[in-house]
Amino acid sequence: MRQLEQMTCVPVVGMESPRGINDPSLGAFAEVLAQADLIVLLGKALDFTLRFGNAPHVAADCSWIVIDPDPNLLARAAKSKKERVLLSALAGPSEAIHTMLARPRDSDRRPDAWLEETKAALSYRPAQWSGLESGADGPVHPVELGRALQAFFDRHPEATLVCDGGEIGQWPQATVSVKKRLINGVAGSIGPSLPFALAAQAANPGQPVVAVMGDGAFGFHMAEFDTAVRYGLPVIVVVGNDAKWNAEYQIQLRDYGKSRAHGCALLPSRYEKVAEALGGHGEYVTKATNLGSALERAFQSGKPACINVVLESVASPVVRREQ
Repeated sequence: MRQLEQMTCVPVVGMESPRGINDPSLGAFAEVLAQADLIVLLGKALDFTLRFGNAPHVAADCSWIVIDPDPNLLARAAKSKKERVLLSALAGPSEAIHTMLARPRDSDRRPDAWLEETKAALSYRPAQWSGLESGADGPVHPVELGRALQAFFDRHPEATLVCDGGEIGQWPQATVSVKKRLINGVAGSIGPSLPFALAAQAANPGQPVVAVMGDGAFGFHMAEFDTAVRYGLPVIVVVGNDAKWNAEYQIQLRDYGKSRAHGCALLPSRYEKVAEALGGHGEYVTKATNLGSALERAFQSGKPACINVVLESVASPVVRREQ
């Protein structure tokens, strides 16, 4: 993807989240997507994550090129966009990119304002995040958790980040920049990050693997700490504990109001003690200032570790620039 962008001098963007154009890791990308006059889909379905390519999310007169290994997705795009599909091809994204890279290059092609504008949108994060701090006694805001995680990944650049959970899973995607990241994908199911982390650790022995998940997501597979101990897989699991199913709570809060939110409460459970009972390492964090040292102790323990963080209950971010 980086090579293709360098060759063509047009933006090449990966979209892997069920939040699609609202994926916080893509910053303010939604704003520039709406201005595009041509979109090339490389193994990317024209689906709900792109709002099916409809206005105002995509310009009504935008043209399309669709490359995909699934003929059904080619047919779907043709049916939806009709004559605005300029070209479609049955191919996998990697082979398509390699074919394009093998073509003669236009030596006069240079980056233009559109590429720079798109990069600026992708990297944009609200200025107020940089100064955001919780009270001395917590709970920890997800932005502060992201800062501590970024510092850890800066010290361990070959580490892998795994994200999970309805709301908390979005915050590390928005605030942490890493070389290797694994999220729950377009399907958006929650709960798999502990098994994902075990697989990533088995594939990358000697390098840290940090999985960030909500307390609801942790409940699905917490017994896999036993697997981690038995197989010597020292994953670090950070549980953002706001004692609720926060994704559902935020929907109810928005649609019905706080007084009518129902069925979303969890207990403020001490999940780190589950890890300790199964032979792992546990940390309990109530203040942001203690996050960095807790992460380092978990790593130095050499054991599967759970860091239970008392987290402020906030909605996941939708990044837009101020007009």
